[in-house]
Amino acid sequence: MARRTKEDALKTREAILDAALQVFSVKGVSRTTLANIAKEAGVTRGAIYWHFKNKEDLLSALWEQLLLPFEPINQAIENPDEPDPLGKLLQTHLAFFKSLQEDSRQLQLCQILFSKCETVEDTGTLHMHRVNCHIEGQRKIENILRNAIAQGQLPENLNVRLASIATLAYIDGLVNNYIMFPGLLDVDQELPVLLTGLTHMLRSSFNR
Repeated sequence: MARRTKEDALKTREAILDAALQVFSVKGVSRTTLANIAKEAGVTRGAIYWHFKNKEDLLSALWEQLLLPFEPINQAIENPDEPDPLGKLLQTHLAFFKSLQEDSRQLQLCQILFSKCETVEDTGTLHMHRVNCHIEGQRKIENILRNAIAQGQLPENLNVRLASIATLAYIDGLVNNYIMFPGLLDVDQELPVLLTGLTHMLRSSFNR
């Protein structure tokens, strides 16, 4: 009986997250209340408070859902023994875009967290998640670029800090454009060309 109760609780939690996703998509984050989410999920506000402290906590859970599928890949590409760090970096970002193309829920998550999430009081924690993710992303890219230098894929005099900033800005720009206008970029044909262009830029620019 206890096991079934736990399973039911997990189902309720997922139903609340799914409902939040739908309501946030329509109303935006700042105009959405927990009462709106409870109504969409078919549960009481008390059920929401059982699983989440507040709307901010709910947003944090959605953020974790967005990043969770890519954690194993992100850890693998930082491996200093990886013989093709640049190739793995491009493959990782291509996989991310393909997930947006093939999984409407993943795209919806991105659209909410990056373009429908105003920086207001109840999104402060999410804003910090985004800041920390950016800082951590730059750190990871710096490690990957150092590995690429060690493997002879990039020049030894590359300014790793500037190159990592440029790489992150390049990728962020592609992600934001895709989130806003999903139909304007062909992920299968055009994105690989754009990502290859990034490697050419890294090889010819940002030298010390």
